[in-house]
Amino acid sequence: MAGLIPQSFINDLIDRVDIVDVIDGRVALKKTGKNYSGLCPFHDEKSPSFSVSPDKQFFHCFGCQESGTALTFLMKFERMEFVEAVETLAKDMGLVVPREKSNRPYVEVDQGIYDALEGAERIYRKQLRGAEVAVGYLKGRGLTGVTARDFGIGYAPEGWQNVSEKLLAEGATSDALLKAGLTIKNDSGRVYDRFRHRIMFPIRDVRGRVIGFGGRKMGDEEGPKYLNSPETTVFSKGRELYGLYEARKAVRNIDRLLVVEGYMDVVALAQNGFPNAVATLGTATGEAHYHKLYRYTDEVICCFDGDKAGRSAAWRALESALPVLNEHRQLKFVFLPDGEDPDSLVRDQGPDAFTQFLNNATPGIEYLFSKLSEGLDLQSLDGRARFMGLANPFVEKIPDGILKDLVKARVRDIGGMAAPVTGSSRVPNRPIVDRGESSDVGSALAQKMLSMLLKAPNLWASLDESIQRDMLTQSRDMGLLGRLVNFLTDHPKADANEILIGWPEEREQGQLIDFAKKISASSRDAWPKELADGCTHLLHQQQKKQRQRQRAELLAQGDEQKILETLPVPTSRGDAAPKS
Repeated sequence: MAGLIPQSFINDLIDRVDIVDVIDGRVALKKTGKNYSGLCPFHDEKSPSFSVSPDKQFFHCFGCQESGTALTFLMKFERMEFVEAVETLAKDMGLVVPREKSNRPYVEVDQGIYDALEGAERIYRKQLRGAEVAVGYLKGRGLTGVTARDFGIGYAPEGWQNVSEKLLAEGATSDALLKAGLTIKNDSGRVYDRFRHRIMFPIRDVRGRVIGFGGRKMGDEEGPKYLNSPETTVFSKGRELYGLYEARKAVRNIDRLLVVEGYMDVVALAQNGFPNAVATLGTATGEAHYHKLYRYTDEVICCFDGDKAGRSAAWRALESALPVLNEHRQLKFVFLPDGEDPDSLVRDQGPDAFTQFLNNATPGIEYLFSKLSEGLDLQSLDGRARFMGLANPFVEKIPDGILKDLVKARVRDIGGMAAPVTGSSRVPNRPIVDRGESSDVGSALAQKMLSMLLKAPNLWASLDESIQRDMLTQSRDMGLLGRLVNFLTDHPKADANEILIGWPEEREQGQLIDFAKKISASSRDAWPKELADGCTHLLHQQQKKQRQRQRAELLAQGDEQKILETLPVPTSRGDAAPKS
């Protein structure tokens, strides 16, 4: 990494920049006296509570209490890292960010490397236009010219020095081409192009700079299916994600990110209405990847093949994610039918089929418990003890907080352990979590319904009476969402503030405030239908859970006839996700 940015430069930058210019390009502001005001970009509101002071060079929202300098605004609004925000402001001001040496090891990045990579991308894109075999391959995979343009897809021509000769003629140095990973020097000293006769996918950092390439072969020729750039001073496979820059560019507020395995998966999904997909670069999804993913979203869904290899990959991904998870971050897994990947599935079965897989994704913690309990008899003391012994090391990887406490409680519950005794008045063997009274917030869908109802409580009264009735009937098993719909039924005219003030459980008010502040990706006009569809889906899930519990009880009693009677009658649609 480069040297440290001097604090004196950061202070001077904040003093010199005009915060109104920075914000007004992103939020519509109106002059109100000495200050400027507008609708806050950090929470939903109808009347302006967002104020910008040119005198103090400071912004503040009187609704959600967000505040800070121009630098803070860029970090929050654009979801930038600190250094990225400093460099963006400096560039807008026409300034060069200075660096100072420290005791930490650092590597000065040669700008010539970035220039060489940008030049290579330009050449690859130009070459694609006249390469019939490459264009035919992409069309055969269902890609349009618009998609190829948006992702900068190109073609590396055949020949040992075709691209390097063009770059050298444009002023690049042979040293920069080697350091960028565009050329290779063999033992005899001969230098040649790394990428030849391949479809080229440029890999960008979060600022949009090309830092490497992935090259895919098109036929049965020799060589690996995918050839990636080597590790360089600007490219680290263990930290970067293909498609993240494009996802950020396409979606302002990313509800969730989909992690897939290949470049073509990312591109095909984007073309079919899923611009929020990214891919690792030939490596397993590691902890550094998750740190980057959760910087831009609170929900990550990893897509794997349903075979043994896919489930092994999911297990490794789960282990890497545990140190990064908390009560605000969700991790889920989708297992596709054997022989299918996101690219083939979305092309053959359509976006709706892929959406159904995403809606039925398995929560990561549930997957952890199911894997750890495989082959164990949890009805026996030995089986429960073995389960707890296996689970504890994984639980300890989770950072301290609400999620860790809940997971610990669940492990003890599965293990048949009583809650910790703090006095003789405690009732022995009482479960730590009473599911009817727990403060759990439920699935991502339930959380979305929570956020929507807190922003617009009147939506509850607009729901079909049958949906209201069924939601109230099932509310005891719906955690915080269930308690909210009961509250709205008892207080039909309550607004968000009245809900928070009148909420009976003080410990849950913080959660409700978080959901009320959460930014929605959809417009308010779409909320009534989204709420109705979401409630219907939740009720369907609850019914499935009830049938599963009933069958489990009957199985324990050995009543096979009654088990058969509880099975749903097959329909043309079915309950499960579509199979290939």
